[in-house]
Amino acid sequence: MKHKIYLFFFLTLLKYALSLRLNNTLSKKNNFVAEKYFRKENDNENLKFQIIDDLEKINEEFSNDVNTAKIFVRDTFLDTEASFKEISDDVVKIISKYSFSIDEKLNVLNGLLQEFIENNKSSIFNSSDENMISHKNKIKEVSDSILCKLKKLIELNIFNKYHAILKFGNQNIKNETLEALRIERKLSDKLKKELLKYKTLENEDIKESESTNFLKSVYNKFIVKLDEIINEMSKELSHILL
Repeated sequence: MKHKIYLFFFLTLLKYALSLRLNNTLSKKNNFVAEKYFRKENDNENLKFQIIDDLEKINEEFSNDVNTAKIFVRDTFLDTEASFKEISDDVVKIISKYSFSIDEKLNVLNGLLQEFIENNKSSIFNSSDENMISHKNKIKEVSDSILCKLKKLIELNIFNKYHAILKFGNQNIKNETLEALRIERKLSDKLKKELLKYKTLENEDIKESESTNFLKSVYNKFIVKLDEIINEMSKELSHILL
């Protein structure tokens, strides 16, 4: 009888010990699973914040490049204004008017990306990781493409400056401009060669109306191209989240 009692207690203790060991094993396993889950959640959050950070940097770089372009545009217009002071104050006023108009349009271009990111930041953040990465890459592609086209447009504006001065400026101004043209780094050799054909052109009897019509023509074309860039960027950004 005693043996049966002892055996009963032994089996009960053994069952308890095995149960305790099993619970500890399951607890550790559950803790590992939970830890792995929360670590994954944290990694996802970090990725999302990193992408939003990247978008802010893309916008900052874009804004800096557009502001640099604005400086180049202002400088070219100021140079052109200074060269035409001896011809007519009315011509200078026309140049100044176009300078202001183009500066305002560059401000519009500058604000497009910032407005898009600010308006869609929450939507992008709440999308899947895959979509977030895709959105970021597309925004970067649009930014780079627009800046590339803007760079070419700035080159055109510099070309217009030299073109106008060499075509209508007096001989002293022409000589100074030709010297500046030879060391100009923002124009290709091909465009420089195109401008040098005005080297021997005599500008003594140029009428004010001729210079006015010429300037209006080149600056209107410039504005059309700038409007095209603005419209293209607006359209490309609107398609990113579709």
